[in-house]
Amino acid sequence: MVGTKKNISTYGKYCRWFLIKANSLLLFLFIASCEREEVLKEEVVNSLNIKIDNEQLNLINSRIGSNESCESLFFSCSYQNNKNPGFRIEFSLLKNGTLKNITLFDYRNQNAHFESADFNPKGLMTISNFNYDETKKYLHFDFKGYLLEQSYYDELDIDKKRKYIEGSVTSNNVRTTECPYTFTNMNFKGTALSFFTAFHFGEYDPKLLNNPYQMYFYTDNGFRALIKSKIKLPNLAVGTYKFDQNTIENRIDFDQYVGIFRATQLLWIRDIDWKKYQTAGSYTILEHTTINEEKVTRGEMNLQVYNKGALIHNITNGKFVVTDF
Repeated sequence: MVGTKKNISTYGKYCRWFLIKANSLLLFLFIASCEREEVLKEEVVNSLNIKIDNEQLNLINSRIGSNESCESLFFSCSYQNNKNPGFRIEFSLLKNGTLKNITLFDYRNQNAHFESADFNPKGLMTISNFNYDETKKYLHFDFKGYLLEQSYYDELDIDKKRKYIEGSVTSNNVRTTECPYTFTNMNFKGTALSFFTAFHFGEYDPKLLNNPYQMYFYTDNGFRALIKSKIKLPNLAVGTYKFDQNTIENRIDFDQYVGIFRATQLLWIRDIDWKKYQTAGSYTILEHTTINEEKVTRGEMNLQVYNKGALIHNITNGKFVVTDF
């Protein structure tokens, strides 16, 4: 019996020692796990949380990248696994949150190509909680809405398939790519209208005798403004140019997109898709400079927009920057 008690006592001591060691090991593993969790948190550089086709995905780091250049922000992510060919999605916004474009290549559905709407993307897609800190290289925004299956030239008046997506984008390391160009834009904000240039283009048409030079500014909410001039803006003398609804040369026009929602990638522009308003006001050429061997014109504008004689928008202190083309 004595031997038995001794054996039991030894066994008890061993159990206590084992429990102490086991608890210590568990504590170590718990601490290590917490430390590992903190490391993992610190290692999250880019993330995309997205709901697509009723599938919720939280993607981190792998095949995700972001950068900024020429006043624009870019974020892209590729997703696939052994059972799913996946998709690739690309976001393009201005640094102030203006939506330029979202593109989705859906490899799960015969490589279907979806994009945000050409001329009024915010009519179908909402960007919210936008935050870009250029110093910290931090970007975040939420998105929710519809993308459109790509349309070709013979399908411009056909409603195409829509794909609903929602989620959020976060990047803690937005890379900077040097921009050699000056961003051409026109921006103003009124009580009932915000106008920020999402994209632009200029054209010279020698067939137009009055205003062969035209600069187009397009927004993400369905509007466009046109500066029409007899000569190139970089060659126009510094000063103020007034115009009214009957002025032909050197004026600013204002239109609103009224066509169907479509995504063409090539941005097919037709006059029948735009409602033309009457305008009056003035614009002032403030200065001409040269930046990186590129002629740059800066100016201000005041604009009154009329619909069948009724004033609907009164814009003051608008700004524009135009480069030579």
